[in-house]
Amino acid sequence: SGYSVERSLEKAADVIARAGSMSAFTGAGISVESGIPDFRSPGGLWSKYNPGVYCEYSNFCRSPHLFWQMGRELALEVHLANQGGMHLRDGLKEAEPNGAHRALVELQEMGKLNTVITQNIDSLHQRAGSHHVIEIHGTMATARCMETGKQVPQSEILRQWVAAREGKPDSTLRPDIATDMWVPKHPETGGVLKPDVTMFGEALPAGAFGSSWWSVLSSPVCLVVGTGLNVFPANLVPGMVRWRFGTLIVLNKDSSGASSVPASDAEICGASATHRALESLRCRFRGQFNWFL
Repeated sequence: SGYSVERSLEKAADVIARAGSMSAFTGAGISVESGIPDFRSPGGLWSKYNPGVYCEYSNFCRSPHLFWQMGRELALEVHLANQGGMHLRDGLKEAEPNGAHRALVELQEMGKLNTVITQNIDSLHQRAGSHHVIEIHGTMATARCMETGKQVPQSEILRQWVAAREGKPDSTLRPDIATDMWVPKHPETGGVLKPDVTMFGEALPAGAFGSSWWSVLSSPVCLVVGTGLNVFPANLVPGMVRWRFGTLIVLNKDSSGASSVPASDAEICGASATHRALESLRCRFRGQFNWFL
């Protein structure tokens, strides 16, 4: 009788409740409601910044200012989306975990969710309270000297950005990002700082890919949230659940990722907001939890 989000939610809750454990695989869509734009959607960051130029490793080695131009614009967008002003002296407003991140934590606390595998570099799963998070594309929380490998926290990059803007009017903040060719340097070595994220042309973080495969293969259910499964090779990970004849559940705002889901599995799309759909799934599952145990 046609597709129904409600019926899919019921089916997914039933599958999760019967499963002994599950893994989750998340992408940019889960963080949009925290004020972090979806890179790939129309109007997203990559419609302005070609990732093959601004996020490519060999280009970073030659012209690191291109990445830091894009990175600062993204940081400014998040800052403004979270009611920050056009100055940096009081620090940048960071994105906060939203209902979808918290719903995954609650599934973890129920004893169902073992691992969150994320393509995101925003650390919001950890800040929400998820304990076992595999950051398959790395993190923006730290950066390293390109010459020595010495690591610094993200706060050091902000400190240098604030210092570079000393005495400049707030009105020049956005224009300067596009023209100043600014690059942060390690405070001790003077080497260029590269964030601990995986750029195009780089290998995934050591062990992350293998750990992700093992996590999915160890659980009968994999819940995909907020990703169209377009990025290779990370998009191979969720489908590993089929190797153990498990169930793949895709939860997106639209039909992206639906081609990865066979008719026998649960595809939940068309929800008005990802976090509300995931919270609904969590509540339905919680209502069935005791019955199945």
